[in-house]
Amino acid sequence: MGLKEDKLKILQDAMGIELNGIELYKVAAEKTEDKQAKEFFLFLAKEEEKHFNTLKEWYIEISKGKTPEVKLEEMDKPAYKHIFSDEFKKNLKGKNFEYSALTTGMMLEKNSMEFYHKQSEEAKTDEEKELFKKLENWESKHYQMLLNEYDELKIEFWRANRFSPF
Repeated sequence: MGLKEDKLKILQDAMGIELNGIELYKVAAEKTEDKQAKEFFLFLAKEEEKHFNTLKEWYIEISKGKTPEVKLEEMDKPAYKHIFSDEFKKNLKGKNFEYSALTTGMMLEKNSMEFYHKQSEEAKTDEEKELFKKLENWESKHYQMLLNEYDELKIEFWRANRFSPF
């Protein structure tokens, strides 16, 4: 495989990663009954769509033999500090879907961070390195938001659902 084909393959893989995130967060937004979580998951889906669209632009430009620009906006701020509302947190019994969406999102974001980190380390141009570093940074922020919520909910979720002796 040539350099152009290698770049296109990396971009295809990256777009696939972003599509997984988009779908997860859209489904989570559809299924949760918590209005605040719905908005938060939609926020994350939109963020992943921005990543996908940037990667798609790069794919098209490289396919044409052009050198794309790094055009990645700053990450938007979510409307809420926490994913789940206080009302939702008062009754975590049976909220397995939301908890699973949270932990699955963490895994996706962590995998994305690792993928983009590896790509930035192996980048052949400064533009590629910059793009993958920015994407890694965004995914890191997403991961941290999810992790913070997970850390806050974990023990109470387990207690409410009798998963542990807490």
